[in-house]
Order: sequence, then C-alpha cells, then structure tokens
Amino acid sequence: MKTINILTHPVLVLSLFCLTLISGESFGGFYLLYILMALPHGGIHAVFALIGAGLILFSYGKFRRQSKFFIDPLLNILGVFSLYTSLFLFFINSWSYNDQTFEQAVPVISFVLFGVASLGFLIYSIIRFARPKSDKPMSLLT
Repeated sequence: MKTINILTHPVLVLSLFCLTLISGESFGGFYLLYILMALPHGGIHAVFALIGAGLILFSYGKFRRQSKFFIDPLLNILGVFSLYTSLFLFFINSWSYNDQTFEQAVPVISFVLFGVASLGFLIYSIIRFARPKSDKPMSLLT
C-alpha cells in the first residue's frame, strides 16, 4: 500500500508533468519551459496546465489526501483532466513543430512515466470519490 501511495502522490504527478520532455524541430526541453513561455501570452495550454496544477496542489494542501469531503477527490479528478487537456491542446496547436516528441525514445518514456503516475492518481481519486471513508453519507463539504 505504501508503494501505491508513493506512485500516486500528487507531487510526483505534477513533477512528472512538468518534467515531460518535448522535442521540437530546433528546440526541445521540459514541458514546464513551454508553459512558462506561453503564460505571458495567455496560451490556452498554459492556462489549463496552471489550473490543473492549482487544483491538485490546493486539494493536496487543504485536505492532505485524508479528508472525508466529497470535494477532495473531485478536485483531483478535475485537475488531472486539466493536465491532460493542456497536453492535448499543446500538441494539437503545434503538431507539425513538435511531432518528433513521439518518435524519440526519451520523450516517449517521460510521457509513459507521467501517464502511469497520473492514471494511478486518477484511479485512486475515483476510488475515493466512489467509496466514502466513514459510515455517514458523504456531502460536498461536511
């Protein structure tokens, strides 16, 4: 159980998301770099990444994965889907420039690591969403 808690930890998921490697035609780097370059211009993928990271960090900071609140797993699920949406929009908008990301081994490995950790975190949150910890019914905030 301790290994599952480590592999599905929100900080690990966000770290792997930010450290996902992107390979472009002449420029490559971590996805965090692309987010930081797009934020001043209001890039939609950067906004979704910021929202997703904010939701996950807020949920982790406020509830520490041990709350009986209904909102905690819901924020985690919305945060992970925001991270997925960010990556999807990034590649849709720049496919011809960044398509080599999926042809090289190291960026693909970084995507696989992020995918495994985020899917584990998503499944963990869905299980917590579906099964309350206490005998009393789960409400939105109490």
